[in-house]
Amino acid sequence: MRVYVDTSAASKLIVREAESAALIEYLDAAVAAGVDLVSSLLLETELRRVAVRLNLSQVAVSDVLDRVQLALPDRLLYRDAGLLSGANLRSLDALHVAAALRLEAREIISYDRKQTEAAKNHGLRTVAPASEDDDH
Repeated sequence: MRVYVDTSAASKLIVREAESAALIEYLDAAVAAGVDLVSSLLLETELRRVAVRLNLSQVAVSDVLDRVQLALPDRLLYRDAGLLSGANLRSLDALHVAAALRLEAREIISYDRKQTEAAKNHGLRTVAPASEDDDH
């Protein structure tokens, strides 16, 4: 099984927030159960920008990225993302949802409400450990 990890979740692994401990526990259990953590290569850029913005270690970012299989987006992914329904869906969120669909992920781990709404509308289960919006 594949689980897609969005930047809103992955960033909680480098910046300690209220949901971080529950997220780490969820991810550790998933990996122990044989789940593949996947994301778009877009995750690397977004996480590295978070680290630059907050003056955090890039080593911490690399440690997180080493746990996730990153897929290189192709041109069709950008088209698919652009055609997703949802007038309020932002471009980067659309790219993540389209990537999750392309990678045949069963669920997406995200703390972004607009993104999770779009993911649900396209048949993905959404998970946000320790959040009110968690479907898990």
